[in-house]
Amino acid sequence: MLANVRQFPLGAPHAALPRVSPHVWGLVLAGRPPGRGPALMRRAIDRASRLVPNHRLVTVLCRQAAHQSAPALADVPEMTQIVQPTYRGSAAELFLPVLVIARRDPNAVVVAFSAEEGAGHDGRLLPSVQKAVRAAGLRPDLVLLVGGRPRTGRALDGWIEPGPPVEGLEDLAVRDIRRFVYEPTHRAPSSPPLLSTAAIVARARTLIALGRRWVPEVLETLEPLEAVAEAPEAGLLCDAIYECMPYASLARELLERDRDVAVLPVPEAMADSSYRELARLAS
Repeated sequence: MLANVRQFPLGAPHAALPRVSPHVWGLVLAGRPPGRGPALMRRAIDRASRLVPNHRLVTVLCRQAAHQSAPALADVPEMTQIVQPTYRGSAAELFLPVLVIARRDPNAVVVAFSAEEGAGHDGRLLPSVQKAVRAAGLRPDLVLLVGGRPRTGRALDGWIEPGPPVEGLEDLAVRDIRRFVYEPTHRAPSSPPLLSTAAIVARARTLIALGRRWVPEVLETLEPLEAVAEAPEAGLLCDAIYECMPYASLARELLERDRDVAVLPVPEAMADSSYRELARLAS
C-alpha cells in the first residue's frame, strides 16, 4: 500500500534548499527484499537529500523493508513514503512513484537512486548525477543511467557495457550503451568496464512514454492508482492491483530494448581496477 503519502507540496517552505531545478524529484528505491538493511537506506536518503529538498523526495519500499527501515524513514518527516505490498520487479518499483509525480508536476525530472547500488560512491556519485540532470535538459528524450562500480557478483538487472560518447553530450561524459551483461564472463583487458546502475535520470514523461512502449502491462496495472494515490482507499486498491501485477525488470524489458538510453559513468568506475573487482565479486 501507499504509506504516509501526502499531497506533494510544490511550493513548500524550503526555498533555500534546492540545489537543482524545482522540477527535479528524488526517488530512493530499496530494491529486492530483504535489501541491505536500514543503514544503506539511510545513506541513500542522505545522498538524495543533498540533491533535492526533502519535500521532493520519495522512498519506495516493500512492506518488509519498510518495517526494517522505519527508524531511518521517521527521521525525514517531510519525505513521502510509498510502500508496495510485495516486490514485483524494478519496473513497477520505478513507475509507481513516477506516475504520481508526473501527475503533480508535468515537467518533473526524476532522479532515482538505488539504495543497493549507490553505496560506495558517496562523494563521487552526486557530481555525475548533476551532469546527468544537465544532459536530460539538453536531451529530453534520453534516459540516463549513472553507472558505478558493481558491488556484487550478481546482476539480475544487468551490468552496463559502455560504448562511444553520445554526439553532442561529449562534454558531459555521456556514452552510448553497447549492451547489458547478466552473467560474469572472461573479458579481455582492452574491454570497457562493466558498470552497475547507481541512479536513473530522466524526465518523468519520457520514462512513462518508454514504459507504455515496452512494459504496457505494468503501466496499465498501475493506472488506477494515479488519481487516488493520496486518498484513504489507496492502500486497499494497491493491495488489489498488486495481486495481478506482472513481474518486470527495467533492464531486460525496457532499458535494453530502447535506443534512447545512455550511461554516464562515475569517473572512478571506468578505472582498470573495476575488472579485478568484478572478478573478485563473482568468484
